[in-house]
Amino acid sequence: MGDIIFACDARNYISRQTEYRGPKKQEYFEGDYQILPSSYVEVCIEKGLAGPFPIFNLRTRSELRFRRSWNHIRCDKIDVTIIWFVKHGRLAISSHRGRTITKSGEFTITRSSQPFYTESLVDEESIHEALHVAVPTHILRSYVPDDVNNGAIFSFRQGDCHVAERTLRALFEEGPNVDRQQAEDFERSALGAVGHCMSESISPTPPRTLGARRLDDILDHIQMHLSNPDLTVDAVASGCGISTRYLIQILKLHETRFSDLLWRGRVDRTKALLAAKNMRHVTIGEIAYRAGFKSPAHFSRMFKRVTNKTPRNFRASSIPKVQSTKALTDRTISP
Repeated sequence: MGDIIFACDARNYISRQTEYRGPKKQEYFEGDYQILPSSYVEVCIEKGLAGPFPIFNLRTRSELRFRRSWNHIRCDKIDVTIIWFVKHGRLAISSHRGRTITKSGEFTITRSSQPFYTESLVDEESIHEALHVAVPTHILRSYVPDDVNNGAIFSFRQGDCHVAERTLRALFEEGPNVDRQQAEDFERSALGAVGHCMSESISPTPPRTLGARRLDDILDHIQMHLSNPDLTVDAVASGCGISTRYLIQILKLHETRFSDLLWRGRVDRTKALLAAKNMRHVTIGEIAYRAGFKSPAHFSRMFKRVTNKTPRNFRASSIPKVQSTKALTDRTISP
């Protein structure tokens, strides 16, 4: 699990409730935080993943209140958006737009640049729990539409958002054991899924046509069998359960040909293999065979036709330039 940044119980919650931002006041943002009295007071906030998008988990046995006003906003000027995934209980959010209540299995957001008031409400077992990720708003704009307001409610019970929440929870639980760059990549993928879910809820896209779904089947089948040098249009049509004539018609509607998809896919695969650090020991000829080319010579011709570079030159240009020790030293001591 994560590091505890704030915890209190019935003995000290009144004196400690202002410490919710952690010992150095580095987490969250300024606001009026209140822990309500109850028969069993226990509040714990854990931080499971550091980095640009920290992940927290709040678990409480008593109800909480938090108010962020214009005075707080002018004081700290922090622009962070928190995405709340409610696991137990409910999260009520009030703003100038009204009051919404996010239930278990749903998620919502709060933006620090806008005033709001939250109520963490316990369930019938006197538990409230919410996993939440804090993201700088300027970064989140790449994933979440600006017209999503504080308290807007979305479900993560199934589909992409369910996978996104499970990914974020796994990162929270395994944060210290995950490579930082890999963790950030996982988080960005999860945020992308969350943003897509929000966009779809606000402006649903029309159902995809049968032809579009068939095109996806064709592209997926080609990608799966690219390494087969004998892959033919008839084989792909058979694998997709359609006739060759229908396959060609679908590609024609999308202004492409089977041969173009095949060679472009193979060249793209070799580009990825040539640029990969863990493939430096593999010969160019072997990479050509792995991508479905029948000979290195044929591969070189096709590769140069598409990229205007030979495979050897492309691989050399993809290797990061390593600065000399002297250059690094000179740069370090320069004023």
